[in-house]
Amino acid sequence: MSRTINDVTLYDLMAEDLSVWIGNNKKFGFDLYIEGDDLTLAIDDKGVHPYAIESFADFCRRFLYSYERAVERETQLKVA
Repeated sequence: MSRTINDVTLYDLMAEDLSVWIGNNKKFGFDLYIEGDDLTLAIDDKGVHPYAIESFADFCRRFLYSYERAVERETQLKVA
């Protein structure tokens, strides 16, 4: 059963090995499809507002930057 982004928590997204597909919606915004490798999580949301997609992409970029910095600091502490 497919869910929308309104039905999924950050925990859900962190707990799965996910495949993501984003495409342009012909009528408005973007279509988003996320599926877990074990098929227990499937998100199919159509017509997501462009601002929402950009905001989430920005969140992901900031998350990755912070994560990489934390891993780098941890690695430096182990070497020292």
